[in-house]
Amino acid sequence: MYISPMNSLLILFGESFRLGGQGNRNRGSKESYREQLNASLSHIKFIESLKKNNINMTVSINSYTSKFNNSLNEIYKSVLVDSKYYENLIGQTKLIHNCIDRITNINNYDFILCMRIDLFLKDKFFEIFNPYSDKILFPSVCFKPHHKCGVHPRVNDTMMFIPKKYFDFIKKFELCHNSWHDLIVSHKLSYEDLDMMLNTYHDSDSDKDFNPIYYIVNRNVNNTHRTKEIFDKYNF
Repeated sequence: MYISPMNSLLILFGESFRLGGQGNRNRGSKESYREQLNASLSHIKFIESLKKNNINMTVSINSYTSKFNNSLNEIYKSVLVDSKYYENLIGQTKLIHNCIDRITNINNYDFILCMRIDLFLKDKFFEIFNPYSDKILFPSVCFKPHHKCGVHPRVNDTMMFIPKKYFDFIKKFELCHNSWHDLIVSHKLSYEDLDMMLNTYHDSDSDKDFNPIYYIVNRNVNNTHRTKEIFDKYNF
């Protein structure tokens, strides 16, 4: 069956070559090099898997300066459309918003995937990723008892999928645990506009909880799945 070609953008954001757990600012050490490259190679593998389904994906790097900037540019060179390395931390939302400002042909893309640059993508991610979704997607709801923001799902904030029809919303909200809440309360979207990639509960930090679709490189990996329940966004 013929599938119409699609064009997409992968916005990679955050600290690369970072060593240590949450809150650690150790960036650019030689000990971090191998694992970050492994993460980047998993991204290339993902891009190549999409290509088999007639989906072209290009990459924008939005990270911070280190002695390995050229290594990243080299890995992504065949698909890289843009890269920006900052001296000072500005936060993941600003990294994403600044990228959107720089990409002048944003409406030529069918979807945008925003993702932390230090995620190693497991094969399970390739299996569950749906490039044809018509909803804004987050990876998962966080594990219990940290699964709610008010009455709404508290989302895993390591990535976000946005189909073209929602591009106008990208710069109106922050990618954070409260994103679902903010899109409903402040921007009047509905539960029909939003969903999760996974129907199970997982914390953002793979050092704290098992995650089936990725792990954060250069920190410990937890194999304990804390909340073994099925997530229903209308009743959770």
